[in-house]
Amino acid sequence: MEVYNTVVSALVGLATFFGMLVLGISLGWLMLDAYKQNNKPWQTQMIFLAGFFAFLMTMAIRVHVALAGFGLGFGVAVFMWGLPKKPKKED
Repeated sequence: MEVYNTVVSALVGLATFFGMLVLGISLGWLMLDAYKQNNKPWQTQMIFLAGFFAFLMTMAIRVHVALAGFGLGFGVAVFMWGLPKKPKKED
């Protein structure tokens, strides 16, 4: 039974990590997209930022594996957001 608990615990940790990785990519892209568009008021941008930091603080206190996955996902979103876009080819 001890081996079973260890295996299940490892699988839960991996699922949490990858789930938060995907969430980090999507929330990072959403937040950076809000900053990219200048037509939104500054209050909307501040709400995104405050919510993001509140989410990070909550995860830092509770779940360290989730914080690692979320941070990695957010870093990937920042990297992808900064890449130059390919021009569209017209036929």
